[in-house]
Amino acid sequence: MAKDLIVGSAGLQGFEGSIAGFLSSRGLEVGLATWLERPDAVATISCLNGATVMEFLRHAVQLEGYADEDAGFAAGACGKLAGKNFPWWDNSLWLPLGFDDPGGLDDDPTFFVGSCQSLIAELDELKRTSSLQLGDVVTEYSEMRADFLKFIRSNTELDLRTEDCVRWIWRALRDGAELAIAQNTALWAGPD
Repeated sequence: MAKDLIVGSAGLQGFEGSIAGFLSSRGLEVGLATWLERPDAVATISCLNGATVMEFLRHAVQLEGYADEDAGFAAGACGKLAGKNFPWWDNSLWLPLGFDDPGGLDDDPTFFVGSCQSLIAELDELKRTSSLQLGDVVTEYSEMRADFLKFIRSNTELDLRTEDCVRWIWRALRDGAELAIAQNTALWAGPD
Protein backbone atom coordinates (compact mmCIF):
# COMPACT_ATOMS: atom_id res chain seq x y z
CA MET A 1 0.00 0.00 0.00
CA ALA A 2 1.13 3.53 -0.72
CA LYS A 3 1.77 6.11 1.97
CA ASP A 4 1.47 9.73 0.88
CA LEU A 5 1.71 13.17 2.41
CA ILE A 6 -1.06 15.55 1.38
CA VAL A 7 -0.43 19.29 1.57
CA GLY A 8 -3.91 20.82 1.79
CA SER A 9 -7.12 20.71 3.78
CA ALA A 10 -7.91 17.00 3.19
CA GLY A 11 -6.71 15.87 6.63
CA LEU A 12 -8.85 18.45 8.41
CA GLN A 13 -12.16 17.34 6.94
CA GLY A 14 -14.43 15.53 9.36
CA PHE A 15 -12.25 16.51 12.32
CA GLU A 16 -12.97 20.24 12.44
CA GLY A 17 -14.53 20.20 15.92
CA SER A 18 -11.88 17.92 17.37
CA ILE A 19 -9.04 20.00 15.93
CA ALA A 20 -10.67 23.22 17.17
CA GLY A 21 -10.85 21.66 20.65
CA PHE A 22 -7.21 20.54 20.42
CA LEU A 23 -6.11 24.07 19.48
CA SER A 24 -8.32 25.74 22.08
CA SER A 25 -6.99 23.48 24.87
CA ARG A 26 -3.50 24.80 24.04
CA GLY A 27 -4.60 28.45 23.95
CA LEU A 28 -4.21 28.56 20.18
CA GLU A 29 -7.05 30.59 18.74
CA VAL A 30 -6.05 30.54 15.08
CA GLY A 31 -7.38 30.28 11.56
CA LEU A 32 -8.88 26.80 11.29
CA ALA A 33 -11.53 28.29 9.00
CA THR A 34 -8.80 29.67 6.72
CA TRP A 35 -7.09 26.27 6.53
CA LEU A 36 -10.43 24.60 5.71
CA GLU A 37 -10.86 26.99 2.77
CA ARG A 38 -7.61 25.80 1.19
CA PRO A 39 -7.78 23.17 -1.58
CA ASP A 40 -8.00 19.53 -0.52
CA ALA A 41 -4.59 18.84 -2.05
CA VAL A 42 -2.13 21.56 -3.01
CA ALA A 43 0.50 18.84 -3.47
CA THR A 44 0.99 15.13 -2.86
CA ILE A 45 4.34 13.71 -1.82
CA SER A 46 4.97 9.96 -1.86
CA CYS A 47 6.41 8.33 1.24
CA LEU A 48 6.39 5.06 -0.73
CA ASN A 49 4.79 2.91 2.00
CA GLY A 50 4.46 2.43 5.74
CA ALA A 51 7.60 0.29 5.85
CA THR A 52 9.66 3.18 4.49
CA VAL A 53 8.30 5.48 7.20
CA MET A 54 9.21 2.81 9.76
CA GLU A 55 12.82 2.82 8.52
CA PHE A 56 12.93 6.57 9.16
CA LEU A 57 11.48 6.13 12.65
CA ARG A 58 13.83 3.22 13.36
CA HIS A 59 16.78 5.49 12.54
CA ALA A 60 15.46 8.18 14.91
CA VAL A 61 15.06 5.59 17.69
CA GLN A 62 18.59 4.28 17.15
CA LEU A 63 20.03 7.81 17.34
CA GLU A 64 18.25 8.25 20.67
CA GLY A 65 20.16 5.21 21.94
CA TYR A 66 17.35 2.69 22.21
CA ALA A 67 18.53 -0.90 21.86
CA ASP A 68 14.94 -2.12 22.26
CA GLU A 69 13.16 -0.88 19.15
CA ASP A 70 9.66 -1.41 20.55
CA ALA A 71 10.52 0.65 23.64
CA GLY A 72 11.89 3.38 21.37
CA PHE A 73 8.76 3.43 19.23
CA ALA A 74 6.59 3.59 22.36
CA ALA A 75 8.71 6.49 23.69
CA GLY A 76 8.29 8.27 20.35
CA ALA A 77 4.52 7.81 20.37
CA CYS A 78 4.40 9.21 23.92
CA GLY A 79 6.41 12.29 22.97
CA LYS A 80 9.48 11.27 24.97
CA LEU A 81 11.97 11.50 22.10
CA ALA A 82 13.47 14.55 20.46
CA GLY A 83 11.27 13.93 17.40
CA LYS A 84 7.93 14.61 19.10
CA ASN A 85 6.44 15.70 15.77
CA PHE A 86 7.67 12.71 13.75
CA PRO A 87 4.97 10.46 12.22
CA TRP A 88 4.77 7.95 15.08
CA TRP A 89 1.04 7.59 14.32
CA ASP A 90 -0.43 6.24 11.11
CA ASN A 91 -2.78 9.23 10.94
CA SER A 92 -0.71 12.39 11.46
CA LEU A 93 -1.59 16.02 10.77
CA TRP A 94 0.77 18.97 11.05
CA LEU A 95 -0.54 22.52 11.14
CA PRO A 96 1.31 25.58 9.79
CA LEU A 97 1.59 26.96 13.30
CA GLY A 98 4.36 26.92 15.89
CA PHE A 99 3.49 25.16 19.17
CA ASP A 100 5.34 22.81 21.50
CA ASP A 101 2.60 20.49 22.73
CA PRO A 102 1.70 18.02 19.96
CA GLY A 103 -0.55 15.07 20.68
CA GLY A 104 -3.64 13.07 19.91
CA LEU A 105 -7.17 14.36 19.63
CA ASP A 106 -9.30 13.91 22.75
CA ASP A 107 -11.94 11.91 20.89
CA ASP A 108 -9.43 10.03 18.70
CA PRO A 109 -6.04 9.66 20.41
CA THR A 110 -4.68 7.79 17.38
CA PHE A 111 -5.06 10.95 15.26
CA PHE A 112 -1.91 12.98 15.94
CA VAL A 113 -1.74 16.76 15.56
CA GLY A 114 1.63 18.49 15.43
CA SER A 115 3.37 21.62 14.23
CA CYS A 116 5.04 22.06 10.84
CA GLN A 117 7.52 24.52 12.35
CA SER A 118 8.43 22.10 15.16
CA LEU A 119 8.66 19.22 12.68
CA ILE A 120 11.20 21.19 10.62
CA ALA A 121 13.27 22.01 13.73
CA GLU A 122 13.25 18.34 14.79
CA LEU A 123 14.21 17.20 11.28
CA ASP A 124 17.11 19.67 11.31
CA GLU A 125 18.29 18.29 14.65
CA LEU A 126 18.06 14.73 13.32
CA LYS A 127 20.13 15.82 10.33
CA ARG A 128 22.80 17.20 12.67
CA THR A 129 23.05 13.97 14.67
CA SER A 130 22.75 11.46 11.81
CA SER A 131 25.61 10.10 9.75
CA LEU A 132 23.29 9.36 6.80
CA GLN A 133 23.68 12.71 5.02
CA LEU A 134 20.06 13.60 5.54
CA GLY A 135 19.07 16.35 3.16
CA ASP A 136 20.70 14.60 0.20
CA VAL A 137 18.03 13.90 -2.38
CA VAL A 138 17.52 10.42 -3.79
CA THR A 139 17.25 10.58 -7.61
CA GLU A 140 13.90 8.79 -7.66
CA TYR A 141 12.57 11.25 -5.08
CA SER A 142 13.37 14.13 -7.44
CA GLU A 143 11.51 12.32 -10.22
CA MET A 144 8.49 11.84 -7.95
CA ARG A 145 8.46 15.53 -6.99
CA ALA A 146 8.80 16.61 -10.62
CA ASP A 147 5.72 14.64 -11.72
CA PHE A 148 3.84 12.78 -8.97
CA LEU A 149 1.25 11.17 -11.26
CA LYS A 150 3.86 9.96 -13.75
CA PHE A 151 5.88 8.50 -10.88
CA ILE A 152 2.86 6.68 -9.41
CA ARG A 153 1.64 5.42 -12.78
CA SER A 154 5.09 4.15 -13.78
CA ASN A 155 4.81 1.43 -11.12
CA THR A 156 8.61 1.22 -11.23
CA GLU A 157 10.32 -1.15 -8.82
CA LEU A 158 12.68 0.97 -6.74
CA ASP A 159 15.90 -0.56 -5.50
CA LEU A 160 16.54 1.68 -2.51
CA ARG A 161 18.91 0.97 0.32
CA THR A 162 17.72 1.52 3.88
CA GLU A 163 19.73 4.75 4.02
CA ASP A 164 17.94 5.97 0.88
CA CYS A 165 14.56 5.24 2.49
CA VAL A 166 15.52 7.29 5.55
CA ARG A 167 16.71 10.16 3.32
CA TRP A 168 13.49 9.92 1.27
CA ILE A 169 11.22 10.27 4.31
CA TRP A 170 13.35 13.03 5.83
CA ARG A 171 13.11 15.00 2.57
CA ALA A 172 9.37 14.26 2.13
CA LEU A 173 8.55 15.50 5.63
CA ARG A 174 10.77 18.55 5.23
CA ASP A 175 9.38 19.47 1.80
CA GLY A 176 5.82 18.86 2.97
CA ALA A 177 6.16 21.00 6.10
CA GLU A 178 7.84 23.84 4.20
CA LEU A 179 5.16 23.80 1.52
CA ALA A 180 2.35 23.68 4.10
CA ILE A 181 3.78 26.74 5.84
CA ALA A 182 4.25 28.59 2.55
CA GLN A 183 0.68 27.78 1.46
CA ASN A 184 -0.81 28.32 4.96
CA THR A 185 -2.41 24.90 4.97
CA ALA A 186 -2.07 21.54 6.69
CA LEU A 187 0.21 18.58 6.02
CA TRP A 188 -1.43 15.18 6.45
CA ALA A 189 -0.09 11.64 6.44
CA GLY A 190 -3.22 9.51 6.39
CA PRO A 191 -3.40 5.78 7.00
CA ASP A 192 -1.94 3.42 4.37
